[in-house]
Amino acid sequence: MAASTTGSRVRDPFSHLIYQLLVIEKRAPVAEVAATLGLSPSALYGRMQGRARFRVEEVRALIAVLDDQRLLRWFVDDSRFVVARRPRPDAVRRSVIDATSEALHGAVDLMRVVAKALDDGLPLDHRDRAAILTEVVEAETAIANLRAAVDHSAQRDQPLAT
Repeated sequence: MAASTTGSRVRDPFSHLIYQLLVIEKRAPVAEVAATLGLSPSALYGRMQGRARFRVEEVRALIAVLDDQRLLRWFVDDSRFVVARRPRPDAVRRSVIDATSEALHGAVDLMRVVAKALDDGLPLDHRDRAAILTEVVEAETAIANLRAAVDHSAQRDQPLAT
């Protein structure tokens, strides 16, 4: 992931992701997240704009408060690891149902992107490849979530049927 330029500063991809989650997608109020991190809102904006780096403790807190798998995927994108969400211990059956639905939607989304790219003709261009790879990552994550939910139900020896 390339760094983006903010004025004369270079914003690293992680800071850009935090900006995406907080400012563009409004996943949580900036002031509340800043307070959780022990920062002022302006200090948090400074980190998102590349004026300062996030500290390890702040990254851990961001992962906990935003609860978005993209934060963890950012760290493992160039590795052989896949991130999986830990199932809710109080709702094993619901976790499996939600994970199955997420996996199915991910597969359908991937199928749509591939079909559109193939309709456009071969060879695939860079936009087609990028769109397909984005959907593959989402589908991989969804499958990993499903596996974690099913494994969790087996560890707790809980039946999935009501």
